[in-house]
Amino acid sequence: MGQDTDAEIGLDVERDVELRIKGHLYEIGLVNDQVIESRQGYPASEGGYARTLESVASVANAELVDEVAEYIKDFIQDRKARPENQDVRIEARSKVSQAGHPADSYLNSA
Repeated sequence: MGQDTDAEIGLDVERDVELRIKGHLYEIGLVNDQVIESRQGYPASEGGYARTLESVASVANAELVDEVAEYIKDFIQDRKARPENQDVRIEARSKVSQAGHPADSYLNSA
């Protein structure tokens, strides 16, 4: 068998992160539906959450993506409301910085 090239490995990693983010967004949607029982305003929130998770993935790693997604789900369950994306970005920036990664301009704009 041939060895994978760096480009092929990079595409596999990108695809894994993309699927991970989509899975988290699906789970966040389920938690939203169970706890809040309304989709009003959810599409806008979901778009912001997706952009934040993508930003975390681009500057850090999949584990931090998981942590930020868990923060969103826990917030919804604990407070019976969706977190503002600015608050999610602040939390994400904190986690990224604590892990020793530089935050990008999107995370820093929160």
